[in-house]
Amino acid sequence: MKRVLLLLSPGFEELEAITPLDLLRRAGIKVISAALDSNLTVTGSHGISVLAETTLEKALSESFDMVILPGGPGVEPLRKDPRVLQLVRHAHQNGILVAAICAAPLILADANILNDHVITSFPGIRPKLEGNIEAYSEARVVVDGNVITSRGAGTAEEFSFQLIETLLGAKVSEAIREQIVARQLPISSDPIPPRL
Repeated sequence: MKRVLLLLSPGFEELEAITPLDLLRRAGIKVISAALDSNLTVTGSHGISVLAETTLEKALSESFDMVILPGGPGVEPLRKDPRVLQLVRHAHQNGILVAAICAAPLILADANILNDHVITSFPGIRPKLEGNIEAYSEARVVVDGNVITSRGAGTAEEFSFQLIETLLGAKVSEAIREQIVARQLPISSDPIPPRL
C-alpha cells in the first residue's frame, strides 16, 4: 500500500489539504496527516479544524512514497521549520514524490530543490520563485520528475487526481473520478515550456 505524508500547519488552505486527503484515501492510499507539534488540532485559513493523526517528529521516523504540502498562510510556519526543509530535501534526493500546491512551492524553493525543475504555483508568488527554478508554467498541474505542483484551491481536485495517477496509474485515477462524478478535464492543459 502506498503511503503519503500530508503536512498541516495553522492557516493551511482547507481545499488543498482535504481534497487530496479524501481522494487519495478513496483510491486506497494510506494518507497520514501530521501536525508540526503536539497540538494535533490544526485550524485552517477559513476556520475549519482538522485533527491530525500524528506529529511531524513521529512521522520523520517512518517512510513514505509522497509528501504533500498544502498552501495558504500555513505555508509560512512550514517554511520556517528546518525539519520540513530537511524532509523535502531528503525526499527529493531519494526519488520520493514531493507535491506542493498554491504557495507551497516556496517551501521547495527554500529547500533548494527546484533549480532543474519546471513548476507552477499560485500566480502571486511567481516572482518569488523565478531565479530558483528551471522554468515556470501556467498549467493547472505540472509533473516534472518527482516534483508535482499545482496552482491553488481551484485546482485541488485536478492536483489530487494527478497524485493518484502518479502513485497508482491512470485507471485508478479515472475510477475515482467516475466514482465521485468529477468533470473530465485534462490534467495539464498547457504543455511544459521547453527547458532553456
